[in-house]
Amino acid sequence: MSILASLAVLALLPQAPPSNGQGGTEQDGRPPLLTPAEQLLLRDKMAEFIKADDAWDRATAVKDREKTGKKRETAKEACEKEWDKMEKRGHNLLASMADLRAIFENCFLLERPEKEPGSLRKDKAFGVEYSYFLPKSYKADKPMRTVIVLPGTAAAGAPAWAKPADYFAAVWDKTTALNDTIFQICHVPAGLELDPVPDFSREGQGDEEQRRIDAVWSGFGPVVNAYNVDRPRVFLDCGRATCGFGVRFVSIFPDRFAGLILRQPIDVAGIRLGSLLGIPVLMLQTAATAGDVAALKGRLEAVTPDSVTVVEATDDYPHKGASGAIEAWMQKQQRKMTPKKIVIESNHDRHNRSYWADMDRVEPLSTAGPDDKPRLEVEADRATNRITVKTQGVDSFFLYLNDDLIDLDKEFTVVINDKASTEKRTRNFPEMRKRLVVRRDWEYIFPVDYHATVPKEEPAKPKEEPAKADPKK
Repeated sequence: MSILASLAVLALLPQAPPSNGQGGTEQDGRPPLLTPAEQLLLRDKMAEFIKADDAWDRATAVKDREKTGKKRETAKEACEKEWDKMEKRGHNLLASMADLRAIFENCFLLERPEKEPGSLRKDKAFGVEYSYFLPKSYKADKPMRTVIVLPGTAAAGAPAWAKPADYFAAVWDKTTALNDTIFQICHVPAGLELDPVPDFSREGQGDEEQRRIDAVWSGFGPVVNAYNVDRPRVFLDCGRATCGFGVRFVSIFPDRFAGLILRQPIDVAGIRLGSLLGIPVLMLQTAATAGDVAALKGRLEAVTPDSVTVVEATDDYPHKGASGAIEAWMQKQQRKMTPKKIVIESNHDRHNRSYWADMDRVEPLSTAGPDDKPRLEVEADRATNRITVKTQGVDSFFLYLNDDLIDLDKEFTVVINDKASTEKRTRNFPEMRKRLVVRRDWEYIFPVDYHATVPKEEPAKPKEEPAKADPKK
């Protein structure tokens, strides 16, 4: 499997409140249709079907395909039978986000770890090494907060990266986070710098940026597939000489993260920050970094007011003494999968998706001028059943919709660059489930997809010159 394929597979108490709606109400105030017991029954059937479907999909030998195929059909029939029973009672489950969240909550059934939790372990995937840590309290059926750690350099001004095990010990060993947090520690390849902003007009810069991205995702794919990562509570923790890349990385994949931690922030003048709309950021500050912290905080809060928390470091880098403040901050953060407003300001030509929007055909960054760099701004208003879209350097795009965003029982209006159209779409359960499973993210619940081509601006009509007087008169 390629790295890009692994991304598709992602493509992902005191604990944060459960992200489902069991016993509660939908975001628009409507109560669930099912009782908690009915939700749980359907959730169990759904989880068994997804597990059987995964096993069938992985099987290659004929006998294995036949065996897993029979189990898949049995699980599918049991799930569909229970779903149909609920719908025959008049319940439109695809319109009830509270019920859908409960049905898909923690729906990927996992085996117990082969190795005893409680120790840092090293592994390798797709040719890239990574390390991971499971708390001793880890249970395969309980989602856990997860922190992806990007180790800093071994010394200030030195190109060599700190050894992953040494860096992990320096920032998180013997902290209370080890009791309730899964850690993935990235192994950055020797000689690869992370912070430099790529110039995609230069040969090889795109491949170099992909190596940086692979250094993170190549480890996260196996971790999220094998262990119970709580999808709405994933954080990126960046050390020295990785903070610029960390900002850029989260801007490319904002819908994967609940927050970003920067232990030695730097100036990120070459990075577009619009895609970080709604992303909480914690920055550690010292006298030496105060200027960069203030500058970055100003830019981030111009995008999202009050989104930045600054913690004064009281010890030397990497500031293990701030772990308590970082943990307290993480406890307050949780990803929101259906923000009403999304901005995508492209920092990469191949990765242009965020939450429920996806730029399809865009102007390449390598050739786009300052005023043509791809940008998509989308805002949903359920009260008026209206979606407003503003684009720059975008030819077409996808929107993935659910009843948190608009009422899909009704017609809705899409306004693209001030041009409105009336639309109606039918919810599609198989496509919704497929997208959720491929992405491996139980919050990715969107039963409708909408594709649009951006209307071309009509050329301005030439001004008519006033008629000249007849010189003979």
